[in-house]
Amino acid sequence: MGKDLLLVNIYLKIHHKKPLTMDELGNLAEYDPECFVKTCKNVVYNIPEAKPIMEPPVSRAPVEDPKPKLTERQKIEKILENLKQLEKNGYYAAGVDTERVKSLLGNLYMELLFPHNDKEAFIGMPGNENGSLFDKKA
Repeated sequence: MGKDLLLVNIYLKIHHKKPLTMDELGNLAEYDPECFVKTCKNVVYNIPEAKPIMEPPVSRAPVEDPKPKLTERQKIEKILENLKQLEKNGYYAAGVDTERVKSLLGNLYMELLFPHNDKEAFIGMPGNENGSLFDKKA
């Protein structure tokens, strides 16, 4: 229940256009890593200058020295690390607005995780017999 409550709080922050913290982005990545990776690709599509942050380079080692490629979890950790550096203004990608990237990341993540339509309610309200989409997913 704690993770679900945290997810609802993050959703409400996004809905009310409040900035997300790095801890909240980390929680989103932990909640559904596959959705987080897809969201990062969508952010790159919308903000091309954010590509070095959202798609960490894959190490290309010579054939003689095959190094293991980054796992999905390591890629996510690298993206979160890059975002922290960007937030501190210490990252090399100058001209990328941290809040815009974090906001878009949160919005796209929630849209992928809980697609919005007018037929289903996201959060259950008293008197709603069908239940909410969040309750069904959680």
